[in-house]
Amino acid sequence: MYITTERLIATFSRQILIQLSNDDSRATEIALPVIEMAIRFAEERIDAALRSRYPLPLQHTPTLIELHAFALARYWLYARRPEMKMPETVKEVYQLAIKELEQIATGKLHLGVADAGDNQQQGELLADSGEFKVRSSSKLNTDGY
Repeated sequence: MYITTERLIATFSRQILIQLSNDDSRATEIALPVIEMAIRFAEERIDAALRSRYPLPLQHTPTLIELHAFALARYWLYARRPEMKMPETVKEVYQLAIKELEQIATGKLHLGVADAGDNQQQGELLADSGEFKVRSSSKLNTDGY
């Protein structure tokens, strides 16, 4: 599970979630089954992108995946309310999430966890050696200084 119902409720406005999750305009409580459906939608969409590259379920949820799960769930909640105008930021964040999930699926973006073909434990975080290389000219010309 990439996000929980509690985290989604804590992250977004309670009043907006009441409006987006209820079919009754007079509702005063969040409809938890609808929130859970939004989370399932987000998780299935993410799993579809990750399945070809990573063994599922992941042992640790990378922050990027968690953020995308929030974006996808929020978008789904707005999309089920066609009478409400979807905020432009919700659309933009959703489109970015979809784009990055496609990049993950094609290997252009890496999560820092072991790929399906790696010999590491399933979903294990990869350690970064911290090594980097710099190319420069062999001599710095300081004549005239």
